[in-house]
Amino acid sequence: SGQRWSPILSSELQRSILKQIFDSTQSRTLLGRRKVVTTAAVSEMPLKLHYFDPPGRAETSRLCFTIGKVPYEEVIYEFKTWPEHKAKMPFGQVPVLELEDGKMLAQGGAIERYAAKLAGLYPEDPLKAALADQAAFHMADISELFVPTFRLAPEERVKARQEILAADKFKEKLQQLSKLLETSGEYVAGDKLSYGDVVVFVGLSNIICGFMDGVPRDLLEDYPVLKAYRNRIASIPAIKEFYEKRGEGFRAAFKPDAA
Repeated sequence: SGQRWSPILSSELQRSILKQIFDSTQSRTLLGRRKVVTTAAVSEMPLKLHYFDPPGRAETSRLCFTIGKVPYEEVIYEFKTWPEHKAKMPFGQVPVLELEDGKMLAQGGAIERYAAKLAGLYPEDPLKAALADQAAFHMADISELFVPTFRLAPEERVKARQEILAADKFKEKLQQLSKLLETSGEYVAGDKLSYGDVVVFVGLSNIICGFMDGVPRDLLEDYPVLKAYRNRIASIPAIKEFYEKRGEGFRAAFKPDAA
């Protein structure tokens, strides 16, 4: 495990996950409504992040842009109209980042790292970069444990997720992450916030945000190191401000002390 940056999901599985997102949210944001979400000066052709409104696979990129004050806009899709736009995307999926020259960058992991580099959150030092990646890969391994549950019928998902939570593999991976955070210092790649910290924060918050039925919101009570770390990252001014402005629904779990 750890060899994949982010899972490449089949079209059928993507549709299943996205349908669950929109069945579970009251988002009113419509396709084509673009909004600049940083306070920095906007270039003539700002970056455009194509995705859906819930956190999902674009939240790390959103936060990297926000922390680094990188101007960007969002093109937000509704599930019911998404099939009309799917063919326009390089791999028929989102997130996609539309660059200043109109080129389209696909794959969530690639977009995240690009966003992190623009924001100054991807370490230039090779070892520190590897440490940031190490934490991000491990968080991806934890998140991927739940991916198969999205293929199941709604009535089967809760049981499957509860079995994952009770399994030794899941507990071991969270304990390993706790140990990593205990030994790495304030941040996963040294004394400075990095891309790896954003990935871990988003990953932990996604798990407890209520999107996945069967996963308790107080899950991190059994992992005090993870809870304290998540709350500390959530308290970073730029992140805290982001969720003060955009903290409804699933994102309520991304706020400080939500875990």
